[in-house]
Amino acid sequence: MPTIQKADAPPSSWLTGPQFALRLISGKNCFQFLALAVALLIPLRSTTPAPPFFPASATRAATPDHPPITETIDWVKRPSRELMQFDYAMTVRIRLLFFWMSKDDVGGGYIRRGISRDDPRLELFQVLFGSDPGKAPRQINRWGAGTEAEWHSNPVANDPAANNSAVVNSAAFARSSPADDVAASAFFGFMKSSKGKSVSEMQAELKKEKDRGEHAFTGILSRVEPGRAFSVVVPLNSNEDFNLHQYGVAEPLMIEKLSTWEEPARTLTDSGQCRRAGEFLGTVAELVDTALKNAAPLNASSFSTGNPGPASLCYVHDAQVDTLKLESVTPVKKLEAKVNAAKGGVLADNTFENLLELNFVTTHQLTGKKVYFTLLVGTQGELRGVPVQIRYEPNWWLQVVLNLQPTTSRLASTAK
Repeated sequence: MPTIQKADAPPSSWLTGPQFALRLISGKNCFQFLALAVALLIPLRSTTPAPPFFPASATRAATPDHPPITETIDWVKRPSRELMQFDYAMTVRIRLLFFWMSKDDVGGGYIRRGISRDDPRLELFQVLFGSDPGKAPRQINRWGAGTEAEWHSNPVANDPAANNSAVVNSAAFARSSPADDVAASAFFGFMKSSKGKSVSEMQAELKKEKDRGEHAFTGILSRVEPGRAFSVVVPLNSNEDFNLHQYGVAEPLMIEKLSTWEEPARTLTDSGQCRRAGEFLGTVAELVDTALKNAAPLNASSFSTGNPGPASLCYVHDAQVDTLKLESVTPVKKLEAKVNAAKGGVLADNTFENLLELNFVTTHQLTGKKVYFTLLVGTQGELRGVPVQIRYEPNWWLQVVLNLQPTTSRLASTAK
């Protein structure tokens, strides 16, 4: 199990029951939870600038009720060239009054990062996280995936091809483009959905799905440009209960459903003071980049934070305005992350040094609802900018911890 800074290490015992997964990826927090890892850069293959919000060339005239869905799907589905992948193992911790109880290796996932083959202005973020029914208590199946594409006005990073290098250290992926130069963005999300607001309600949902042989999934497609956005959320019922390992099979079904969806979209034509075109993943990445640039190294074993820079940015998700705030930046000299395997033994026992602990809160502009999460990111070498641990606390008694697995991750970018 992970040893978390400034917290008592939890015992290895486990609270019997499905609470951890029933609350793990449920409700509207799912798509934001997917994005907590921040990171990936897998671009789109194109040599033209981002098209206008409602392109005149669209086969059917785009309107608020009929936004350019097919074109937006194309943004997030084009292939990438450079690729890094960071694999994670999931631990769930439950607070019982004065101590924590935990269960390791109940699921996991990955985040990815790359650079476009043809256009260095194109960036794509991908995340996939969830419980693994083969490891989770009572075979709980709750998971989701998200892909976010961003069009920048300037190159995102130096193209390694210019240096005739096929493999690039992850530290070289620091953005060379000016901050906040996103011209347009798109997000595609797919999750094993749940409407239950309590453990008993979600247990009833699971039983009903099993009895009927019909399993509920939800997809979202959104697109943002400065001052305007659209979002489409669609249901998908399947006779197969796809798990996180079957995302490649399930994704085309949701893409097809979105492509033929005829219901009105949620639109945003006046975002108030938020004129940014970025969505959640890119906004997190920008604040992480800022924190890294402001971290001033002192020597090989210690460092301090310098000028904090911008502490918050607005963004648009589901055609609604939110604010992401970096509440604190704390140097962490060492983090020990031991993860026990679900079937016994030790899955991983890693020690990471010279990290930054970044504590975030995202706030919905209209409702005031807040979501808290923490990233511990590397500051040196191939771990620079890589989240080595991600913590998500939907409430005071539950914490989800994702620990990087360096041995299975691709920490360098390889041309594809």
